[in-house]
Amino acid sequence: MNLVTVVICTRERNEEFRLHVKKMFSHPKTEILIYENKGQMSLAENYNKGLLDSQNDIVVFMHDDVIIQSTNLTPKIIKMFEKFPEYGIIGVAGTTDLAANGRWWEIRKSMHGKVGHTKDGKTWTSKYNNESFVDKLKDVVCVDGVFFMVHKQRIKKTFDVSFKGFHFYDIPFCVLNYLEGVKIGVTTKFEITHKSIGETNEQWELNRIQFEEKFKDVLPVKMTNNKSLTEKMSYGRDNIGIGMVTYNAPDRIKQSAATIPTWVKHFVIVNDGTPYDPSVYPDHAHIIQHETNKSVGQAKNTAMKYLLEKGCEHIFIIEDDILLQDGTVFDKYIQTSLATGIKHLNYALQGPANKKGAKGFENLEERAQQENLTDPNPRQVIKYPDGFEIALYPNCVGAFSYYQREALESVGGFDEFYKNAWEHVDHTMEAFKKGLTTPYWWFADINESWKYIKDIEGCIENSTIGHTDAWKENFNRGFIHFKKKYGFGPTEVPDSKPEQVQHVLNFLFQNR
Repeated sequence: MNLVTVVICTRERNEEFRLHVKKMFSHPKTEILIYENKGQMSLAENYNKGLLDSQNDIVVFMHDDVIIQSTNLTPKIIKMFEKFPEYGIIGVAGTTDLAANGRWWEIRKSMHGKVGHTKDGKTWTSKYNNESFVDKLKDVVCVDGVFFMVHKQRIKKTFDVSFKGFHFYDIPFCVLNYLEGVKIGVTTKFEITHKSIGETNEQWELNRIQFEEKFKDVLPVKMTNNKSLTEKMSYGRDNIGIGMVTYNAPDRIKQSAATIPTWVKHFVIVNDGTPYDPSVYPDHAHIIQHETNKSVGQAKNTAMKYLLEKGCEHIFIIEDDILLQDGTVFDKYIQTSLATGIKHLNYALQGPANKKGAKGFENLEERAQQENLTDPNPRQVIKYPDGFEIALYPNCVGAFSYYQREALESVGGFDEFYKNAWEHVDHTMEAFKKGLTTPYWWFADINESWKYIKDIEGCIENSTIGHTDAWKENFNRGFIHFKKKYGFGPTEVPDSKPEQVQHVLNFLFQNR
């Protein structure tokens, strides 16, 4: 009977650990090869020795600081290779997309599997994508070396001994085999805990440079279109789309549209009111005229649909009372979003709502009376690496909004039940519920956004929407609809505690 061989490389033999491995693999004839290596051999050399010395076709490679929770592993691993005869390498964690720098964990949404960790008295499980692969395998391009299984008769390449030390034994091994057509899979069938968080060091970085050079002609190796942060930051101008909406305000659109740079290839203006003279619009704008007045939300949906169809990855939706002061505003929002993982941001300072001294108001007249307020009043400013900062404000303002494409693909357009009240608040709430932005009452904007954007003077007081007889009715009607959807009215949503907000920020950052 062909059984399983376990290969472990360690600086110092530990009998207690050997007995633990023997117990968890269960079968008395499981072969356990433990190599004591104080640095005289690289891990790649040691693992190749394990392949040669092993008496079985199935070989498990594992770190010497792994705690195994799953029992009876030997027959389970044998059955797995019998059930999936096309697979040569199976691990507990891996990725469908390997970035050019060799960091298999860099594209978070491409990671699959699960690994437990314990450090400094804390124990947790990293579950990538929360997917289960117990009765199936997830195809990947490489697996992490903490615990993986190999069928010797199905692999085409051994470990690359040009990589010295104890790093980059797993990734080149997987890539070389993947390029030769060997199928690599991830399973979540087994429970293990790693007594480490897998930190890199100087030797890892040296091996990474070697890896990049050696595989430069094939990297990145990808099974999907998912991108690393470096790749995302290399977006082109043609990936940017600007949608502007207007309603019976030709004087305002003439001002606001003129601040959109001429390099913007995908610039659409949706007119939801009376048609304007063509001279009002800039030459580089595509004009969509609604035949009848619909609503600001539906006008924004029209703009979003157009920009999505154009293939835009970064979409801005702007109302006609906004002026851009700095042409780098689009890059500022895009890069901040990519760096923080917050996929939907709203300019917070249109009107007085998020400024010091602002009070609650029931209508736009009361709001206009406070328009002389100038000082921004964020609840918190969060600083990130590389100088990126976001400000979290208590009120959601929708005059200038940014979306990564996947946010709109996930959330969809604005709820068209609303008519000129609460639609952007509802939309941002949906984005939060789907894990795309920050919690309610902690609405995210880039910090110091006033340096890039300003209002047309008197825009609140002179609103063409807010001064209609129907606005108060739409306000109340939308409030009730929001409450039916979420159980709370827009002003009644429970606040989140700071630690809850931090948890969301950490999640967004980790899933950039």
